[in-house]
Amino acid sequence: MAKAAYQCQVHSDFNRLWDVLLDEIEHPDKYNPGIKGVKIIERFNNGVLRCISVPDAEVRERITFRYEEGEITSTLVGHPQLEGCIRKLVKNTDLGTTLESFIEWQSTDDNVDQMLRRNVENFIMNGLGQVKIVAENITC
Repeated sequence: MAKAAYQCQVHSDFNRLWDVLLDEIEHPDKYNPGIKGVKIIERFNNGVLRCISVPDAEVRERITFRYEEGEITSTLVGHPQLEGCIRKLVKNTDLGTTLESFIEWQSTDDNVDQMLRRNVENFIMNGLGQVKIVAENITC
């Protein structure tokens, strides 16, 4: 199983960052230009099932969120060649608020695995960077 981890400091309070992350669930294309579309398939008490379109595929994700733990987890559902999840954690620290992202994946196809290894860092860092920008720019 391949793994990667990223983190950034966000000059925002926990609740503001949390609200931006919830907005990202509904509108991921606003936060990452690699996402071409999104459809919420089902809503449940602590999350959603959604389908996102990226240039080469459509991907289903079951996303759960736990406010008390500051955790949002996105797990791939039904992909024929790939298993994995992305976990985001919001933490209050002495320096402010930290946003961490962890990704784990396992592929049955070497081409898919190589593509992920080439693109995952850019994809995750672009998304985190845009969440950071939105959370830090409070508009009234």
